[in-house]
Amino acid sequence: MSEQIHIIIVGGGSNIARNVFIKKKDYKINAFSKFSDLKSIKEYKTHRYTKIETITKFISKIKSKKIVLLFMESLSISNLIINKTDKELLKEVDTNLINPHKIIKKVLPIMIKNDWGRIIFSGSSRALKGDTGISGYSISKYALVGYSKVLSKEYARFGITTNYLSLGIFESKLSNSLKKSTKKNLIKNTDTGSIGDFQSVYNAINFIIKSKYVSGAIIPVNGGFS
Repeated sequence: MSEQIHIIIVGGGSNIARNVFIKKKDYKINAFSKFSDLKSIKEYKTHRYTKIETITKFISKIKSKKIVLLFMESLSISNLIINKTDKELLKEVDTNLINPHKIIKKVLPIMIKNDWGRIIFSGSSRALKGDTGISGYSISKYALVGYSKVLSKEYARFGITTNYLSLGIFESKLSNSLKKSTKKNLIKNTDTGSIGDFQSVYNAINFIIKSKYVSGAIIPVNGGFS
């Protein structure tokens, strides 16, 4: 019997993450969230965290040698560039880039020792295309793509793959906060002409986990959004 793979979700309160793993039992899952109502999260075991040490200490105690880090936590503060404050920009970069970096630095030695690891980043395809009012989000996600590619160059030889999921529009708090006309236009700009299905995200995650020769890639799950 093969060893069970353990997924750690950072940003477990994400609507996308919760829907992706509904009734899925292929993996052992633990999630961490800063702001969500933990009692409402039934899809997997979720822990409150305010410091990254809470996450890294938990991971250090995992007995499985096959660990997946899945980053689903994102922050986007809508504002035009001319009105964008340093504080807003730094907060977005801290959440979307610096926090993952701090966690990864602590977890890499464990993955290297195990000679196996999967690091999966995620973000909206809008970030990589660019759009009005999301400068901080877009900057931090582009940086994360570069970070992911460097991670792959440095650690793929240890059996640690690193990839970035570029996600289209799904039913989420972020998409539901958009103006109806904006949301309709985003859906119109997909080749499928439809909103995303969560099974496709799960399929992509499953593919990455099981594929040792897939690393340093941007994997679009966005219906051909352009």
